[in-house]
Amino acid sequence: MNEPFVAPASRKSWLPDLLLLVLVFAVLLGPALGRRALWEPDEGRYAEIPREMVATQDYLTPRIDGIKYFEKPPLVYWAGAAAIRLGGTGEAVVRFPVALFALLGGIAVYVAGRRLFGRAAGLWAALVLATSPLYLGLGQVLSLDMPVSALLTASLLAFLVAVREPPGWNRRLLLWAFYAAAALAVLAKGLIGVLIPALVIGAWILFTRQWRLIPVALAPSGILLFLAIAAPWHWLASRVHPEFAWFYFVHEHFERYLTKTHDRYEPPWYFVPVLLGGLLPWTLFLPQALREAWRRAGARTGENGRRETLFLALWAALVFGFFSLSDSKLMPYVLPAVPPLALLVGRWLGRVAQERTFSVPEPSPLRPGLRVLLPLGLILAAAVVFWPMPAEGSKDRAFVELLGAFRPLLALCFAFLGVAPFALDRWGR
Repeated sequence: MNEPFVAPASRKSWLPDLLLLVLVFAVLLGPALGRRALWEPDEGRYAEIPREMVATQDYLTPRIDGIKYFEKPPLVYWAGAAAIRLGGTGEAVVRFPVALFALLGGIAVYVAGRRLFGRAAGLWAALVLATSPLYLGLGQVLSLDMPVSALLTASLLAFLVAVREPPGWNRRLLLWAFYAAAALAVLAKGLIGVLIPALVIGAWILFTRQWRLIPVALAPSGILLFLAIAAPWHWLASRVHPEFAWFYFVHEHFERYLTKTHDRYEPPWYFVPVLLGGLLPWTLFLPQALREAWRRAGARTGENGRRETLFLALWAALVFGFFSLSDSKLMPYVLPAVPPLALLVGRWLGRVAQERTFSVPEPSPLRPGLRVLLPLGLILAAAVVFWPMPAEGSKDRAFVELLGAFRPLLALCFAFLGVAPFALDRWGR
């Protein structure tokens, strides 16, 4: 089954679309950046390290309270230091770079979705991403997870769009963008910046038997660009601090992943509710989008759209599987699986929007998901209002305390989320 015809969008629509995305992210993220104090310990730590970089003028060695801190590479610290130099040390200032990374991920999803599947798919995918709770929440939290997720998104989508281009400068520039973004992802959070792209692209080439793409993915100029960006800091840190290499590569990468050393063990199914809840309300449309994706990716015939769909499905599945197998789990780890799912859902929603007319077909393609969303929204609203305070020392107590007076407003939002879309669909809107 081939992709339906997508009318070519005018080049003039690029600028209004991008400005719209900037506005959406600014409205969703901007007001929240300075609304609360820094969370301890993570936000406080990731704000203090760049502050000390600015104070000491030492941008090679991350330090907190003067003690070397080699758990993570320095890209996010450098971004925070730049923000502090420009705007001071307020909460909104130190969180601002994270919001910019969230915007980068949204723009990457829009551009790739538009290039691969059409303008409507690109806009819907970016909207799905921007309004997914996991993505929206981490876009206003000072941590490393949003920056590395946005850079992995830019890297993998640059590669996917590049292989659709004929040999020439367009493909070469996109491949350089792929390598550069992967290198920056390494500088943001370590070896997953290169490991996840290698897993996804390798599995995709193997499954689709596109052996001709192996030399494309291993282009010498791209590898040199990657090393030129990612290697200097690691080499200098190892040269200046002999203890760096073992602690950073062995303790913080291999031992963190393979052992319970960091006391963050969770069961293998831990990320299932995180991912499903982190995509609400779009989770309810995910089965339809994945069913269509499976139908299009089931063969290796190379029909237009099938390979791209398979790439996105492998991306989400491998990220989810990779972190589920780890003995160290935190909720934000699965964030890089959200952008490909947003693209799959956005692609389906874009197609639904194009196929529907003023004479609404019965049944509506949206109705199965909306029938589940209606009771789910009401149940979540009731849960927020009547959920008892967890016991002292519980992991959930701090979260419930954080909601505080916002619980009625959050309950109202959940109820609206369930009722409004269902009512609008019933009215043919």
